[in-house]
Amino acid sequence: MKRLPKVLLALLFVMLMAGCEKPKGTSSFCDLNDTVKRNSIYYWRTTFELDSAETTFLKRHNVTRMYLRMFDVATEHDFLNNALEVVPIATTKFVTPVPENVEIVPVAYITIDALRAMKGHERNFAGLLADRLCAMALYNKCGAIREIQLDCDWTKTTKGVFDFLCQSVCDTLQSRGIRLSATIRLHQLQETPPPVDRGVLMLYNTGALKQLDTKNSILHIDDVKPYLKTNQYALPLDYAYPVFGWGVKFEGDTFAGIVSEDAKPLNAKEMVRYERPAATEILNVKQLVEKLLGKPANSHILYHLDDSQLTHYTDDEISEIYHY
Repeated sequence: MKRLPKVLLALLFVMLMAGCEKPKGTSSFCDLNDTVKRNSIYYWRTTFELDSAETTFLKRHNVTRMYLRMFDVATEHDFLNNALEVVPIATTKFVTPVPENVEIVPVAYITIDALRAMKGHERNFAGLLADRLCAMALYNKCGAIREIQLDCDWTKTTKGVFDFLCQSVCDTLQSRGIRLSATIRLHQLQETPPPVDRGVLMLYNTGALKQLDTKNSILHIDDVKPYLKTNQYALPLDYAYPVFGWGVKFEGDTFAGIVSEDAKPLNAKEMVRYERPAATEILNVKQLVEKLLGKPANSHILYHLDDSQLTHYTDDEISEIYHY
């Protein structure tokens, strides 16, 4: 238990605050009778600050739900006790108010190292996660919270820890009338679903980023097809599609990092692979996924809200991605 005290101290101020606002009229956190189809979007920056173009985008495309990353959960070394501590990092700072008429879903991203370090203490960390997400939402006036989400690239060897963590978070949220959702990577489709109310199938970052011969690591239909071996999944699923691009730099055959799209090779040994899924590619993947797994349970979701990225897609293309 050496790694718990520091976390408790780090999160004490939020645990002293009130929890999430309970949605009026909600009798159960696992009430999934919300059949209204929504246009949704992720917000994945460490500063919440919407400009006028982003606010206009939300209104123009009737985006009524935002999955807002609040913090990451990672490990750091406690030199005094010579142990790994599980701590929140990269907490989002709110500069502008959250938009009106947009439901906020607070999200925590959990690194695989942090997940491993939670083993044996899942119930303790479940309470900390739920309390911190709820407290941040309340403090930053995010409105009534109906759902929180955990994002983690768990594997077969860490699935048990993640499942126990999710079940413990659900137990914590039950009295608050709040659902729990989790992101689902393509490789996780072949495993039994985590014990949550909803899943979001992440249809981005589907390829091998660090391989030189990869066509497009953000999204390529050939990378998606091998994982869609089933026509059902025992969890209501929504789908998240990428509307962003970047450059992937190599030095010779060796991956050297992600760079901006306007970065240019500095010498003959450098090469930059420019990646951005075209709207036609996104729509082809959307058609394939919905043919095999059905329409989304509730939302089409874009990743993510950033005007510098969204300007590469026309309003008609965005509307087509959102179309049910």
